[in-house]
Amino acid sequence: MRFSLFVCITFSLVMNSYSQKVEEYFDVIQKVGKEPVSFINEQIERYDLILFDDALHSAVEPFEFYVKFLEKHPEAVDYIFLEVFSTTTQIAIDSFLQSKSKDILLLAEAFQQGYSYGWPYETYLTLFSKVWDINQKLPKDKRIKIIGVNQPIYWEGLHSREDYTIFQASLVARDYFMYKTILKYMDNFDAEIKGLFLTNTRHAYKGIKNKKGEFYWNTGTFFHQWHPGKSYSVRFHNMNLFIESVKDVSNPSTQGLDRINYKWVRMAEGLWDRAFEMNSNKPVAIPFQNNVFGKHPYIGNHMANALDNQTMWEAYDALIFLKPLQQTKFSAHTNFFYTDEFKTELSRRVKIINGDDLDAFLKDQNVTSVDEFISSLSVYVPEKPNPLVRQ
Repeated sequence: MRFSLFVCITFSLVMNSYSQKVEEYFDVIQKVGKEPVSFINEQIERYDLILFDDALHSAVEPFEFYVKFLEKHPEAVDYIFLEVFSTTTQIAIDSFLQSKSKDILLLAEAFQQGYSYGWPYETYLTLFSKVWDINQKLPKDKRIKIIGVNQPIYWEGLHSREDYTIFQASLVARDYFMYKTILKYMDNFDAEIKGLFLTNTRHAYKGIKNKKGEFYWNTGTFFHQWHPGKSYSVRFHNMNLFIESVKDVSNPSTQGLDRINYKWVRMAEGLWDRAFEMNSNKPVAIPFQNNVFGKHPYIGNHMANALDNQTMWEAYDALIFLKPLQQTKFSAHTNFFYTDEFKTELSRRVKIINGDDLDAFLKDQNVTSVDEFISSLSVYVPEKPNPLVRQ
């Protein structure tokens, strides 16, 4: 009954936005839309920290944008903060960026870290490579630094599913950890330091509240609420996560999608996309304040327990559209970090993470052994069309 009520209320709230006409969205694009690179350059001059929600970690287009921005404005940024790389990867990251020749193997240890089986997306490797290239043309004191800010996991101390579950419980403070780590490098905003935080969905939220009216304290929320006027949050346009219900699982992943029933939707049943099409699908950045885009009912990670009548403006400051959704891509999976030593470690991780559910996990992966699963992981996977988009 509670689930049915939640669906009905959520559906009615979201449907309120669909009364808008596509012309209203198009009118906003024409009035306040700006070329994205120029727009972000304006914001980095006004704010010290820009938070980017890539919408999907696997999305290609945000990383193409980051590179384009950095190549055009290489001295605009002091730090690039990465959510998906932990503080314990910093030695590997610094070794790569400071190396006299571009040796990606120096990054292998960084990509081997993480909360499961390593980080496969080639877009991140390309970002590291491009920053290395850009830095070669900059004075040493002006070179861009990449900082891993994620809460670390010490795999050497984990030996069972119970150990892993205890680690997962510690992630309740993960957003605060990332906030404090970034704040340290930003010198508490007391110096003229500029940074980009490359993250995903909720970590970029400014101020989404739960049913009790209390903030979900995400990384972006700490910055927005405790340091007003210092940060600016931007979402890249893509398919949106729509949560239908919450479910119980025995060995939940750290990612969390296995704990919900969900679908991927276009905003306002496609009205946003139709408005971009009316604008000839030109890349455009749109501030959310005081317009129909920002007034759209909030859709995202917290919607199963979010306070009613919240909007996308309460989550983000702006949106960047880069290309039609049907043209968006998922990143290739790189395999340079799958050394023999790491494959041995992966065998241990697979057994730890899945515990008593290992056989069911292998069956779900359509493999018959842990070794076969690891072999499937370590194969290079080419870039592909975004599978979440339905024409």
